[in-house]
Amino acid sequence: MLSAVCSETPISQRVFYITEDPANPNPSKWHAISKHVPHRTNKDCRKRWFGKIASDVVKGGWSPEEDERLIKAIKKYGTRWSLVAPMVKTRNGDQCAKRWTDTLNPTIDRTSWTPEADALLIKAVQEHGKFWTKIVKTYFPGRTALSAKNR
Repeated sequence: MLSAVCSETPISQRVFYITEDPANPNPSKWHAISKHVPHRTNKDCRKRWFGKIASDVVKGGWSPEEDERLIKAIKKYGTRWSLVAPMVKTRNGDQCAKRWTDTLNPTIDRTSWTPEADALLIKAVQEHGKFWTKIVKTYFPGRTALSAKNR
């Protein structure tokens, strides 16, 4: 919430300015805030605030409860990450998408890598570079880019 502050001078000479209410959890004067943060724009500050600081998003490993909530959310909304993340509560859409596509999706091919598959992977990397998503889509459908990279 914003509040107007003025000096104790006659009304004709009063200087009004706006200050942030310290109790407000959502600052609104991003231009003013960004002037105090070197090399950052108002948008940078706003995104940092809402995306990291004022967020309940957790970093690091996933708990079994989070995995359960993710699976239930996927069953309800599919891969619409902006709807899935609020159901998970402690993760953002990008984290949910990564967890699903790299770990929890039941369609992931988890079979052992064969010597033939290893040889094909080496050939694919020589031909395409380290573009793991392109490689797995072309040569290893069902495997994740992360599994190919880690291999």
